[in-house]
Amino acid sequence: MAKHIELETVLRGEEARAFNEYVKAPEQCFTSESRTLFREARQLSKTWPKQ
Repeated sequence: MAKHIELETVLRGEEARAFNEYVKAPEQCFTSESRTLFREARQLSKTWPKQ
């Protein structure tokens, strides 16, 4: 039987810092749809199995 392939994006170091700055920037304009997607991604990341 084939093994399930898990895909994920991991940000470390400068990439993680830059992404966090981008998200926290007060001038960011998020649509209600993008906010919903961020919330869903956050919830999924909490339940995703750690390796």
